[in-house]
Amino acid sequence: MVGSTSSASNVHEAPNDNTNPYRNMVMDAMRMNQGNVNQCPLVEEEPNADAARFFDLLKDSDEPLWDGCTNHSKLSVVAQVFTIKSDHELSEAGYDKIIEWARRILLEGNRLKENFYAAKSMMKPLGLGYQKINMCPNFCMLYYIENAEMTECMICGYSRYKPRTGRGKTLVAYKKLRYVPITSRLQRLFMSPRTAEHMTWHQSHDTVDGVMVHPSDGEAWKHFNSVHPNFSAESRNVCLGLCTDEFNPFWPFAAPYSCWPVILTVYNLPPGMSMRLEFMFLSMVIPGPSNPERKIDVSLHLLIDELTQLWSSRTLTYDIARKQNFVMRAALMWTINDFPAYGMLSGWRTHGKLACPYCMENNKAFTLRNGGKTSFFDYHRHFLPHNHKYRKNRRDFFVGRVEKDVAPRVYLVKNCMML
Repeated sequence: MVGSTSSASNVHEAPNDNTNPYRNMVMDAMRMNQGNVNQCPLVEEEPNADAARFFDLLKDSDEPLWDGCTNHSKLSVVAQVFTIKSDHELSEAGYDKIIEWARRILLEGNRLKENFYAAKSMMKPLGLGYQKINMCPNFCMLYYIENAEMTECMICGYSRYKPRTGRGKTLVAYKKLRYVPITSRLQRLFMSPRTAEHMTWHQSHDTVDGVMVHPSDGEAWKHFNSVHPNFSAESRNVCLGLCTDEFNPFWPFAAPYSCWPVILTVYNLPPGMSMRLEFMFLSMVIPGPSNPERKIDVSLHLLIDELTQLWSSRTLTYDIARKQNFVMRAALMWTINDFPAYGMLSGWRTHGKLACPYCMENNKAFTLRNGGKTSFFDYHRHFLPHNHKYRKNRRDFFVGRVEKDVAPRVYLVKNCMML
């Protein structure tokens, strides 16, 4: 359909007012800036329902609270009252009472949302919500989907809720997992004029034989494209990398605490953008204090489900750069982590003589005579080319041994997680 819609055209009709912090808040959430929005050409294809709701929210950021009001807009008032509610732990009932009183003292025809539910629905198009899921303290299971009504772990029998104290009726879980969906955040990258044009850079950039400037120039990415030609045919499909590792947020002032943030990186973007903080999406923080160890897959259940849905079900997304709707898919190409975390994510035992997932039983690890530990000292020479100066260095390496074997071939795609 050709011609601009009322909701989309409002983006270009808004005044160029960089002093409006609440309009800027919406722009920041969408990775936009005022100049790019005003310079964006009129939409030639009608945006889908989700994109239209965002454009309506952007319009609300400039609509005055009442005709003639110059200090507040519909969005600014909602944002400020939400901040007060959060800072002072105000209940929903208390929020509704304040709004009811404010509507009575404001001028007739004011546009203040009548209650908390209506205000929350207004802010929903930003896509910044999260899911809160109870889990077993021993990382055995999530109380999720078919297990949502269970009150104790079906693996270890540990209770889901803490014992009640006093007369309180609210049940408090021992451990909660907070998950931030990534689908809406990926869609926002295509709805921003500043980022949409870069989401196909991985296929459109100039390449030089023998030079790798982006992961898309590597063998693993090319192998993935050959195995999944339908996915690679659409350059706007999203390729992701996953990174996780433990850290102690209270160090060094507290006892050891193992907390695991899980971050997804968008590799469609140029190298100078993909590694920037705003394009690293935090999907969850696996709570401590203990290490999930080999049960980390339980905590990743929600992320795996969403990635599976992005791979198979296809999500309708609005591309403002091409002014059209398209079906977006996503794939997790690889994980980035240290060796212990690699063992947790892949299930491979990263200890002992079989620690290397490439060499397996063909490695040259040996056991220390006194300590009894496995050592891979000097084994790195095995991967060097035959003409490398360190390959046959008898003086500085292990017992004067010359490495003559052919270097093992490393299949990079072996570390990929393709759903």
